[in-house]
Amino acid sequence: MDSLLKLGFLAVVLSAGVVRAAEPPSDEQVRAELDRQLREMVNTPPPELRLHFIGLDPSNYRLVEVHFTLDGEPLQAPPVEQIGSPGPHVLLTQQVEDGPHTLVSNVVYMDASWNMFSATSGLLWNMTSSLNFQTQRGLRVNVTATTVVVPEAKDPRLKVKLLHDVKAEMTAKLEDVALPEMPPPPPTKARTPETGVALARDTQVPEPPKGLRNPEPPPAATAPQQKARLLVRAMASRKPVAATLSVRGATAQRVTLKKGARAPTQVELAPGDYAVDVIAPGFLAQTRRIRLAGGNAQPLNFALVRAPKKKLVKEKNGRLELLKPLRFPEGKAAPMPDRVSLPQLVDLLVRNPTRRIRIEGHSDNQESAEGARRQLSEARARAVAELLIAAGVEPSRLETEGLADSRPKAPNFTARGRQLNRRVELLVLER
Repeated sequence: MDSLLKLGFLAVVLSAGVVRAAEPPSDEQVRAELDRQLREMVNTPPPELRLHFIGLDPSNYRLVEVHFTLDGEPLQAPPVEQIGSPGPHVLLTQQVEDGPHTLVSNVVYMDASWNMFSATSGLLWNMTSSLNFQTQRGLRVNVTATTVVVPEAKDPRLKVKLLHDVKAEMTAKLEDVALPEMPPPPPTKARTPETGVALARDTQVPEPPKGLRNPEPPPAATAPQQKARLLVRAMASRKPVAATLSVRGATAQRVTLKKGARAPTQVELAPGDYAVDVIAPGFLAQTRRIRLAGGNAQPLNFALVRAPKKKLVKEKNGRLELLKPLRFPEGKAAPMPDRVSLPQLVDLLVRNPTRRIRIEGHSDNQESAEGARRQLSEARARAVAELLIAAGVEPSRLETEGLADSRPKAPNFTARGRQLNRRVELLVLER
């Protein structure tokens, strides 16, 4: 009788669930702990930029100038005497901000040989090229600016080109430590569905029918990248006009803007750098360069100008002629304010997005000392390039060159002739 009472008491205790086991750690908890320990062992430094330069053979080409700017700020490069050899040369290594960047390289070479029968004897190559790239923590971006000779170029002014190459390498490294082993989960008890009696973990429990098994949880969805919104208006006399919007960058889109639209047209884009062109019938085309951040809405307004009946920019013999040329004061790099031809020049470049031009600056023979005229003529070419860039033209589509007074357009012994010689000319590089 006593034995029966003891057995009954034991059954009541077991059925009441007095014996309970600790819950084992879940798979999610194990993964979270491993991720935390990995983050502690990984040293993630800020992003870096390393700039390299590969030049030309100094016996044939003499390096005259090098200039580099990052996001509009000049970079300190070694003097040309140190990097005149082919290289490669490491110009600098510096930390940069996480995100998109724009590098503009300007390299000037001169033909080092002197041969009166050579088409390139004494020729100056002034090349400018831009590069957009992205940085993030733990990465070093290696940018190489390379000058190459194009032997098959028919025009000697196109014989030397400036190119960019980009490679990324990891700077974040695991510390030299061993990963800690996760402790084994403690033995737990399983409860049989029929009796509720607690059993050891190694006890075989019959599997439930397939229809009663708990379905596996779906994989966790990754958070989508936040889009950026562009709010665009094309206005003329304060009224919205019909236009076609072309967006080029990380993604490309073509959007139609409706006439009389009360609200701005919304364009969803991935974060990054973009060139935005707008073309409307009867108006001069315009362009803008913008940088979009994820999750933000950025307004972009175009104030369109009606196209004049008379065209002031014409293409002839591989050059763009300004029927109302830019005029330059004596000894000054910036053109005079009467720049009526520039909006039509921008219009032509927007409607021909693959076209590149070289801006050649000139001077008269009395403006300054002979050695300074080339610098002045180069400064004039750069000033015009900066005006076009400010209007939205991409820097990679423009090259500049200074020719001093080597190619006069008119005699220099009259004031009118010297004024005509203080000019820029536009050479079409690619059609």
